[in-house]
Amino acid sequence: MNIQRNNWLISRRHALRGIGATLALPLLDCMKPARAAAASTASLPPTRTLVTFTGMGFHSKHWWAKGDGAAMELGPCLKPLESWKERMVFLRGLWNEQANNGIIHCMQTGNMLSGATMAKNEVHTGVSFDQVMAKQIGDRTRLPSLVLGCEEAVPGLQDGHPLLYGSHISWSSPVSPTWTETRPALAFDQLFRTERNRDDRRVVDAVLEDAKSLQRKLSSADRQRFEEYLGSVHEIEGRIKRAGKEREAGEWKPTLTSPDRPRPADGIPADLPEYWRLMNDILILAFRTDSTRIATMKYCNDASTIVHAHLGIRDHHHYIAHSQPDELITLNQFFMSQLAYLCQRMSEIKEGESTLLDNTAIMHCSSMLHGNHDSKQLPVILLGGAGGNLRGGRVLDYLDKPNRRMCSLFLNLMDWGGLKLDRFNDSTERLPGV
Repeated sequence: MNIQRNNWLISRRHALRGIGATLALPLLDCMKPARAAAASTASLPPTRTLVTFTGMGFHSKHWWAKGDGAAMELGPCLKPLESWKERMVFLRGLWNEQANNGIIHCMQTGNMLSGATMAKNEVHTGVSFDQVMAKQIGDRTRLPSLVLGCEEAVPGLQDGHPLLYGSHISWSSPVSPTWTETRPALAFDQLFRTERNRDDRRVVDAVLEDAKSLQRKLSSADRQRFEEYLGSVHEIEGRIKRAGKEREAGEWKPTLTSPDRPRPADGIPADLPEYWRLMNDILILAFRTDSTRIATMKYCNDASTIVHAHLGIRDHHHYIAHSQPDELITLNQFFMSQLAYLCQRMSEIKEGESTLLDNTAIMHCSSMLHGNHDSKQLPVILLGGAGGNLRGGRVLDYLDKPNRRMCSLFLNLMDWGGLKLDRFNDSTERLPGV
């Protein structure tokens, strides 16, 4: 007979511990408060805030949506999100006014999440809204925020302007971008390892004794959920270890027939789709374990030099963003397939009566509408439920509205994530209608 241990409860912050490792837990029934406190908002899953970014916009003729609900029509660039259009809000006409003081790529990206004025001959912009959240409410989790990327930063200058602007969307100070982790193993370490290089055991193995002790106390439903979770952690670690044994895509190859030193363990998979999916999985794991509630994912830089050979594309992203061939649609669809994957995975993760997708606000954005440097309106979509605050299946047009500031939308996102401010940079009001 299955007996639910209603009187045995553990804290939402409870973690498994072992030598050199800490493993946060998924939401379990035994973490729910006692019946008298069940109505408390403290029992509700937290709202996560996720910003995803791809540089240089989309195909100029095929980024569009119209209609509402199930009848919404999506342009070719958005086709991978067809199954998720009722969870999506398509926003037209938003902009960062200060990004229109120059037509150089980096100058249209450096204030993507801040709307701040940028210096042209030195690095000086504004603190991005994700880092404002991290500083003010990030202490609710072990990591204030998680900042991931799938393309390394580019140093140097373009026409005297800092290329650093185009490589970062998250900024901890006006002169310092937030460290963007591009290595899957090191991103994983941020979540779970308290002592790096202590040994080569996997995290699940390191906390096994503590896990066994906890399992004996769980109900059958919680035990199944817990075992599935441990399996997913173990599987992702295995993929990371395999990635470390492969050669990175596009990396410098020495003239020796074999390396004269061991390859770093924190390798990047040679297969780019696998690399991006692995980073997505680590991001989901961060939210699922409540290691952080605030994250950004920069899939590529502005003026990206990635060649997407896996799609049969022979020129780098920057070139085709300018030339706008039909194969750009294929690349744009690959970008949107990352969001579709996030939505699918998050929708499968139950959190009480809701799902991780219900409890996440995803904003995808780019630095310009299309590759010909049109940043007078930005491509922006919202996905997820934002903890019940976001209703999908809508197209909202702000192009001719008096308030079309990106910073107004950021105030909404911060509200949903638990931080209420009177103003953020150039906005003192929330974006209406969202």
